[in-house]
Amino acid sequence: MSTFATPELAAAYFGTYDAVLAHWPVPVETVDLPGRYGTTRVTSAGPAAAQSLVLLHGYGGTSGMWYPVVGALAEEHRVRAVDIMGEPGRSRHTGAALTSMDDLVDWLAETFDLLGLPAADLCGQSLGGHLALRFTLAHPERVRRLVLLDPPLVFAGFSPEFEELGRNRDPHPTFEAARALLAPGGPGSAPAHVEAYFDLLAHGAAHFPASPIVYPHLPDELTQLPVPTFVALAGASEVHDSAVAAEAAQRAGAHTVVLPGAGHGLLADVEPVRGLVLEHLRPHD
Repeated sequence: MSTFATPELAAAYFGTYDAVLAHWPVPVETVDLPGRYGTTRVTSAGPAAAQSLVLLHGYGGTSGMWYPVVGALAEEHRVRAVDIMGEPGRSRHTGAALTSMDDLVDWLAETFDLLGLPAADLCGQSLGGHLALRFTLAHPERVRRLVLLDPPLVFAGFSPEFEELGRNRDPHPTFEAARALLAPGGPGSAPAHVEAYFDLLAHGAAHFPASPIVYPHLPDELTQLPVPTFVALAGASEVHDSAVAAEAAQRAGAHTVVLPGAGHGLLADVEPVRGLVLEHLRPHD
């Protein structure tokens, strides 16, 4: 893993990381797990004896992104929020190369091992949702229940508009340019916790010495999901046609909802999705 260009940029990034994590409404424990690919940061909350729920964040979002919903999730689960290896965050990609989603699936399986988890519930948002699905297909015996929140390239391809945006994106934006894309209204136009999260995303895009992006692709012939699955799709998702994705998810056996008007953000923070996620994950005897 390369280093930040300057100590000041590193301090700015990790300062915003800590500021977002400070909005978690429950006590947390953190651990850094050394493994084949590097060191994985896991932030845990909830009763130690409760069933484990592994959370996988969206692109650049880090474990901190779950602050709006982790309080509710941690009431009945031992939440394990993982910083995805190679992404901005506190995991350190210092080991084996990450060149494919299969490598990330292997990394996640190793993380389950290091956490002592034979199996767990699994929830992913955006990129984390894609990884959660790929992990479940590879290791269905390790996933009890699955939650996918507007996952890209799982049930539908990218929209033409999103593909065009990807082709034209600046891979090395300035902090100011990245921040302007996230909040067109400018700094101060959103609540303090959202401002902190936008700062984290912008610092990550502009300054984090991330590994090369591992690009996902549609899974081959996904006909039947192997575990009980809840899928929430954003009706106004920027990444895909939510109606097409919903039809494919339902065909594959998922309990599926489309939230009209919602964008690609953290859908678990919006009703009725929050209640449906909690019900789907509620431990059953």
